[in-house]
Amino acid sequence: WRGLLSYALMAGTALVLLPFALPITVAVYAVVWMYTWTHDPRARTNLVRVLPLHPRRVYKCSRALWSGMLDGLGGPTIAIIFSYLAAKLSRSSRPQDTAVRDIKYGPQAKHRLDLFVPLETHRLRLKQQQQQQQGGLDGAEKAEKQRFPILIIFPGYRWSKTKRARMYRPMAQTLCGDGMFVVLPRVGGVDATLDDILCDFHLTVQWVFENAVNFGGDPKRVHLLGYGAGAHLCTMYSLVVPLKTWYAQADRMSPDAQLLSSRASDQCLRRWLRKIKRIPRPVAGLILVSGVFDIAGQRRYETERCIEHLSATAKAFGGCRELEDAWSPATIVRCLRRRSAYIPSELFAHSALLIHGKRDSTFVLGQSQRLFRELCEIDVPDVNMKIYANLRRVDPSIALLAPASALAQSLLEDIRAS
Repeated sequence: WRGLLSYALMAGTALVLLPFALPITVAVYAVVWMYTWTHDPRARTNLVRVLPLHPRRVYKCSRALWSGMLDGLGGPTIAIIFSYLAAKLSRSSRPQDTAVRDIKYGPQAKHRLDLFVPLETHRLRLKQQQQQQQGGLDGAEKAEKQRFPILIIFPGYRWSKTKRARMYRPMAQTLCGDGMFVVLPRVGGVDATLDDILCDFHLTVQWVFENAVNFGGDPKRVHLLGYGAGAHLCTMYSLVVPLKTWYAQADRMSPDAQLLSSRASDQCLRRWLRKIKRIPRPVAGLILVSGVFDIAGQRRYETERCIEHLSATAKAFGGCRELEDAWSPATIVRCLRRRSAYIPSELFAHSALLIHGKRDSTFVLGQSQRLFRELCEIDVPDVNMKIYANLRRVDPSIALLAPASALAQSLLEDIRAS
């Protein structure tokens, strides 16, 4: 009787919902087709052929789009935004802006960055000058100890949105108020390739190392912070030193030395390494939030969700397997570990902090977990990982809009500790 009752209940529910089935189906198809039209590059040449028709594919695609929207707006995001707007409207005066804007860091006109200066800097600079005049070497040593750490933020959750640095200014100002210099560069541009974006970021980091002492920063405490695609590119940049070192040693032993499993992938990796002329200094640490570190694995995950032509990863890598392997930090670290008898830990960043939401459906938790395991295997001195069990996507640019919130305090504490 219980089985019959359950079947009767299901049949009754289906009959009640039957009048709504057609409009709901039409609405779902319309949303998926509209998104395909605006985000699938193939739609420019032949829209009819790329529109999904099979109900299962449309269902999976709509579910992925809904999950992505929840990743961006779920959790405390909306509450934090309303709290930020309310605080902004209730203020009688504008908050103090400590940014020095549009500093040129490279040869092109687009190469500009904003430097956010801690408020304590002016007072300490006067104190340092007095110590250097009165105390000689002792004063100089004390002045060196009183320099501030530097945090370079890689802007952009997607590879194609790296020029939206303005969105990260409130976060940079919050971090700056916590007692550190914050550098917010504008990298990439319209139709910029991954190589171009990373070369721009390299120029930014080199400018920071060369000028840190002049503005009161500590060149020994330069950290990179990236979110989403920014976390991916920060990790790729931190691997330039060990990669150049490995290829230099391997080429002396054999001209056909190969790091990656595919010859095409290895040539692709060598090609973008050659664009970085000067070997950079290893940074002190990495702070990687909600990142993607295995591009091939991410593409397989997106194929299962039927968004392999709609995602940001598809636009950046175009389904090219050689490009995916050459730009996968987790794969590169694994190959370095397997093909090298010994890699000095000084070639890598001294510390790495990975932060991820357990329920993130865009870049899943397994991405950070894999990189965490590989960094531990290669003996990076200080590797930590923090998982937010009840959150989807962890967005520092949103969380730090409200510095008093529990999530912001947790992130600030993690960044201080790193």
